[in-house]
Amino acid sequence: MESLEEISEEEAPKGPRTSSFLSGKLTAKEILATKTQNYFAETKRTEDILMQVAFSIGLGSIWRFPYLCQRNGGGSFILMYFFMLLSFGIPLLYMEMIVGHWLRVDNIRVWKQLVPWLGGIGYASILVCILMSLYNSVIITWSLSYLANSFDNSLPWNQCPLVKTTNVTDLSCLRTVSHQYFWYHTTLSASGHIEEGVDALVLHLTLGIFAAWFLLFLTMITGLKISMQLSSWASLDLWRQAGGHVVYSLGLGLGTTINFSSKAGGNSYIQVASLVALVNLVTSLLLTSIVFIVLEFWATTSGHTCVEKSVSKLISLIKKGVLPQDAKPPEDILLLPALDYLDWISNLPQHLQYPVIRFSPSCSIMTQKDKFMEGPGLAFAAFSQAISLFPGASLWAILFFLALVIMGLSTLMSILEGIVCPLQTSFSLFRRYPKLLSVLICLGGFLGSLVFTSHAGSYIMSLFDDCLVPLTLIVIVAFQNVALAWIYGARRFREEMFSKLGRLLWSFFTFLWRYVTLPGLLALFTICLTQLHWRVPSYYIAWNSSMSQEVKQPYLQSTLSWVTFLSILTFLPIPVQPLHHWWHLEDHIAFDPFEKLQSKKMPLVPPKSLQYPKHQLVTSQKTDTECSSRKVNPPLIRRLNLSSLWRFSLPLSEYNQSSSWFSLPVISSLTSALSMRNASTPVSRQVSPASVTIDNSDKSRETQEEN
Repeated sequence: MESLEEISEEEAPKGPRTSSFLSGKLTAKEILATKTQNYFAETKRTEDILMQVAFSIGLGSIWRFPYLCQRNGGGSFILMYFFMLLSFGIPLLYMEMIVGHWLRVDNIRVWKQLVPWLGGIGYASILVCILMSLYNSVIITWSLSYLANSFDNSLPWNQCPLVKTTNVTDLSCLRTVSHQYFWYHTTLSASGHIEEGVDALVLHLTLGIFAAWFLLFLTMITGLKISMQLSSWASLDLWRQAGGHVVYSLGLGLGTTINFSSKAGGNSYIQVASLVALVNLVTSLLLTSIVFIVLEFWATTSGHTCVEKSVSKLISLIKKGVLPQDAKPPEDILLLPALDYLDWISNLPQHLQYPVIRFSPSCSIMTQKDKFMEGPGLAFAAFSQAISLFPGASLWAILFFLALVIMGLSTLMSILEGIVCPLQTSFSLFRRYPKLLSVLICLGGFLGSLVFTSHAGSYIMSLFDDCLVPLTLIVIVAFQNVALAWIYGARRFREEMFSKLGRLLWSFFTFLWRYVTLPGLLALFTICLTQLHWRVPSYYIAWNSSMSQEVKQPYLQSTLSWVTFLSILTFLPIPVQPLHHWWHLEDHIAFDPFEKLQSKKMPLVPPKSLQYPKHQLVTSQKTDTECSSRKVNPPLIRRLNLSSLWRFSLPLSEYNQSSSWFSLPVISSLTSALSMRNASTPVSRQVSPASVTIDNSDKSRETQEEN
């Protein structure tokens, strides 16, 4: 077996640059090269930080946070989110960043190296990325629909749409604001409940989802980059949605953070994690404040106020000659209830009903006692209302929804990177034919996303977003936390990171990983599980076209059964991996009676006193930016547990005082046992940084046979 000095000599840089560096003399050319290298490294690090920040403030901050905040009481949800962001979000984000920076591999191999029998965590992350990519693509489709309608001179959501018949249904637009009516009737063509209209697709949404996946395919093959009450804290649903959004918005468990960090430089990841969380929070609060302002505007202009506004506009149009005198409302219409105004319009002649409805202002005749809007389309309806108030509204609408499309594509590309890069490094077929993987992902994504373009597509998307994805992400992050903090060992991780960063990690984070984040994740998982099978089932927001308002519809038990099935399917790689690992060991490792004799003939290298592992010895192989150019097998130095080798050099008394998680009976047998283990262990176990372990049973068996 090679000694550590021989390995370090092979890994150390050779040539005149090394000798000049050791002698303390650098030429001008070497100084310039060093400065240039540092400049590009800093530029790359800044780029990676910006990519991480852009991913965190993507669709989660613009689309998801406002409607969750509106649905869960506003200030209560914000305070809950801030609390969980500090106690869960930042520590777990820092954990994924530092692990990715340390091992420099993708999110599949990182867990195979830390804990081989939990290597299925990476495959489970890929399955969650697939689920998220499916329903995130429909959000891009909604943005494309609004973008296409923004090119009209008069924005179509500012007024009731054109009608061809005159019946009671035509008056439904006046019962609510036109922006909400445009969302449900024109954009979604929504059905009454989740079980209705699944078999029929909406044409313009189907074309939009095809355009979204086609743009993603072109991008992939060309390589382009693009008021609070304390009692509400007792609500389990509030904890569930706040915790789920922390995991969702920061991208925890998806593997994207590990992929970003494996390519980035620098070591100030606590600052980066705090910056990402802060930007995420500030952006979400700013956009949510705009939504709340629009909601307050809708509330103050509904009911009798809307009738006054409508009557005033009709009288003004009659004076200008746009409408005839027959369209003038009665004098006492303002003294009557608001619904009498709708009765007056329904009794007008057919040729007058259409212009009256057409020129009605964007407000609700009915008084909205409850919340105006709670569904996932809140952000689209609210932002379209806010943009329509600007001068030159069409131009601003084009710019806003174009930016929303680009941001959605960028977010989805980051999610797809968590699928493409690990699969390319794990399967040789995809490395040889990288475009084949892009074709398969985009074609499968398009076909899988068609269900969200049906008349009940928005309800199915809410089911995925509210119940399925947060549950799976929480479980995956919990397994990651267990693997690093308890199985691999938080203390051991700190010691090995010392050789990488040159300083110990803050012990407060290791305390959080072991005693705060893990119990919290388990509590969130319990809450999510009970919400699925509670006596009072979960609900979604549906549209009642006859009343022109949102209603709460409970999920059927058959629908929630699909959530359970897809969750089990997503978690399946986690238990399959240890079974595969056990089968691999049973098939290839058998006791060889001649192995003992062979190990005795091997020359033994006496243990030498080593210092703490140097930075260059544990620095892993530099990761290329292209997934296809990465090497699958790490260098030999990463196959050895250098922290354990450092412990081997300590005297027995000092070693027993310094650690309790690893013990050896006799120091003289260290190199022999290490040689035997290295010779007999298969490649799958050598890759793990947890690599070197000594089986005391083998030692006792050998001693018994010698006796």
